[in-house]
Amino acid sequence: MTTDQAVREAKARWARRRRRLIGYGQWQPFVDAEPTRQHVLAIRDTGMGLRTLAVHANVTVATLDHLIYGNSPYPPAAKIRTESAEALLAYWPTLDDYDGGSAIDSTGTRRRLQALAAIGWPVAALHQHLDLVTVSTLERMRFGKQVTARVTRAVRDVYTWASIGKAEDHGVTGWVAVRGRRTAEKRNWAPPSTWDDDRIDDVDAQPDWTGHCGTDHGWWLHRLNGIPACPPCNAAHTLWKSERTHLSHSERWSEIGKAKAAASNRGATIAADARELMRVSGLDYEQTAERLGITRQHLQQELVRHPDAMKEAA
Repeated sequence: MTTDQAVREAKARWARRRRRLIGYGQWQPFVDAEPTRQHVLAIRDTGMGLRTLAVHANVTVATLDHLIYGNSPYPPAAKIRTESAEALLAYWPTLDDYDGGSAIDSTGTRRRLQALAAIGWPVAALHQHLDLVTVSTLERMRFGKQVTARVTRAVRDVYTWASIGKAEDHGVTGWVAVRGRRTAEKRNWAPPSTWDDDRIDDVDAQPDWTGHCGTDHGWWLHRLNGIPACPPCNAAHTLWKSERTHLSHSERWSEIGKAKAAASNRGATIAADARELMRVSGLDYEQTAERLGITRQHLQQELVRHPDAMKEAA
């Protein structure tokens, strides 16, 4: 199909849709521009330029200019074409959409670098795989230095393979890795197993240290495993106590005992059941976690906390 034919076909489809909507009494060529304007401004605040946005949303730059700035001496548009509004509202950028030099939010990069430090990766070893920046810049990035999309994508790609196992598994010297883990532990940096890969870039996301963070059960798992309690677990435990203020002293201590016992036994049971499933059925981590009704991160945490007794003895 030639370009002219494609254009004619597109115009014909648009005409048919217009006639159909007019017949149904639903024809609305323009809509209020304010919701679309706020959506576009939110995208721009992430670091994406309007020209790049226009390409990915399949609208014209002139449409965005008129929407945001207006045409002097006229103010920003009060109305926008329905098709343009639908296209813009349906779009939200992914990391790969940004121009390489765009300055974007550093949350995901900071968390990834801190997570790698928690499993023993020093910045010097990471720099061998991230030569886009200097060692000193890489160190500052662990504390939230602003980054470009190009560097963010590079860190994401390295994290994908470096987060599996420990740093020693990838050739990092043992004593260097141990020192790095101790430093990360003092700073309470969350390891990869606590993060959902789909939400690690979300500013509002929290690491799930226990597999039950945000609940009273999670608070007990923190305490029993010697992990500083996270804010969601502290809040959940405070709520749990406030809901039981009406109980007598003995009843309250009975409830506390049950909660503590449930947290102390469940982790070891999950680890034992998972090892048996993987040994007998040949399931991988993802399949085993699904069979047990928990997340992969939770399963990995319990396997680390409760090592195989037979292997430990050997």
